[in-house]
Amino acid sequence: MLQYILVLGSNLGEKEKNLKNAISFLSEKLTIISTTKPLKTPPLLNKNQPDFLNQGILIETKLNPAELLKLTKEVEKKTGRKINQRYGPREIDIDIAWFSDGKYKDDTLQVPHVFNRSRDWVKQFISELKPNALDAETNILYDDMNMKTITKIQDFTAKKQKGEKITVLTCYDYSMAKLLSKTSIDTVLVGDSLAGVFQGHKNTLPVTLDEMIYHAKTVRRGLPDAFITVDMPFLSFQISPEKTVKNAGRIMKEAQCDAVKLEGAGYLIETIKKLTDASIPVMGHLGLTPQSVLKTGGYKLQAKEKKEQENLIKDALAIEKAGCFAMVLEMIPADLAKEVSKKLKIPTIGIGAGAGADGQVLVINDLLGIDADFSPKFVRRYANLSEQIITSVENFCLDVRKKEFPGKKESF
Repeated sequence: MLQYILVLGSNLGEKEKNLKNAISFLSEKLTIISTTKPLKTPPLLNKNQPDFLNQGILIETKLNPAELLKLTKEVEKKTGRKINQRYGPREIDIDIAWFSDGKYKDDTLQVPHVFNRSRDWVKQFISELKPNALDAETNILYDDMNMKTITKIQDFTAKKQKGEKITVLTCYDYSMAKLLSKTSIDTVLVGDSLAGVFQGHKNTLPVTLDEMIYHAKTVRRGLPDAFITVDMPFLSFQISPEKTVKNAGRIMKEAQCDAVKLEGAGYLIETIKKLTDASIPVMGHLGLTPQSVLKTGGYKLQAKEKKEQENLIKDALAIEKAGCFAMVLEMIPADLAKEVSKKLKIPTIGIGAGAGADGQVLVINDLLGIDADFSPKFVRRYANLSEQIITSVENFCLDVRKKEFPGKKESF
């Protein structure tokens, strides 16, 4: 016998009745082991529709995934589903989220569902119905991914209060963003580090406001439901508070992001207040501030001396008071980052700042090992894609030169 977890959803008609009827029809053909309570969830991807009522059920059956899919479609029709618009409103929808044999894929079905990891209610249902269930793609327990994704600035502080570490990745393009949309990452930053990672500059100073907006727009298309913060580039916020509000407003409106990030404190405290007064959420950034690299003399550990550490703590408290909802701490001693994190009510996001910060951020390209020549101390590589990419390209070249690509399979 096989076990499956099905996730049911309804946002048209009598939602609760639709769920009950669907479960009743399913029980005629298979065994219902347990069910979750119905849960109200917001619509994703297509937001112009009513909220959903979702429910998870653990079932047992001899049906294989393809046969079960056929049954669920029959049950949807029997329950009264009339509208089949993709990502649109529906009387009933039944997804096969997980099954005991691991993975299955054909032209019409993929299990586990590609969005399991990014949908809070699905992770919650799977964790509740099958606490030891593994995600067959990553071999990670769903229970270990069962954290609420960040959707608003208040969620940052809520995570800190719960003791949940915040996961952040920086990315700059649609392809990477689309991959991240299938993960449990909490939030994404479009960083001005794209100047070096994407454009090949030696520092972040050359990137422009228009370029930041362009990249942020591509990331938003790949992550339509994520909380996205965008860096304000060099000289877009240092001139005057009024100019900063205008530039930040452009980022928010054109990129449809959720917040902006700017580096530094001191004279910028007034600017942060102006931004938050204008209802623009601001993430701060202290420690190594890459836009000041010419002034600081390079990318090196900051706040090593006691006086510098005292000043950084004062700046952190001032930024919090000015209205920042979170702040990045970059390349400072681990003990200092831990102390700052304890003193603040808002969360800190560390990069090269030790494990005491409330969250961690890395650049997706660094995490994946795409640039073999870039390996700072604070980066942990979870893949070595540079070798795989080079090998793949050379194999393509070889196949073309030997007249082995394209073959019959790739031809029309």
